[in-house]
Amino acid sequence: MPTLPESWNLKTKKRDDGKLDIIGKDDLGGEYKVRTTDAAEITERDVQELKDADRESYRDRDKGAREFCNKLVAHGKSRSDADEGAFVDDLMEAAGPVVHAGLEREGTSVNFQRIPQWRWDLAFGKEEN
Repeated sequence: MPTLPESWNLKTKKRDDGKLDIIGKDDLGGEYKVRTTDAAEITERDVQELKDADRESYRDRDKGAREFCNKLVAHGKSRSDADEGAFVDDLMEAAGPVVHAGLEREGTSVNFQRIPQWRWDLAFGKEEN
């Protein structure tokens, strides 16, 4: 199980939902929540994302901040695209049986022949006597 580096001076606090809050202290000594873990323990992903967000670990802070923000945006976009793709797949899967049932019925057709002649005439100008 990965652990947080001692030099970061971070603590963990158990939550009611079983996850952990990672707690740090600001310059005035006040506590703040750094991150909430995705699981009941600290994972490699938690440690890596905290390292990525540490502005002091970059030689050039501006460049590091841009890289970090670009990484977050790219991750969000890929996650959004994946969610959208899964949603469309779910819709297609749900619609499949309905479409199949409707088109497989004998005598079913989709065309203008189903419009009664008198409505066609009414709509397009042939007058009744």
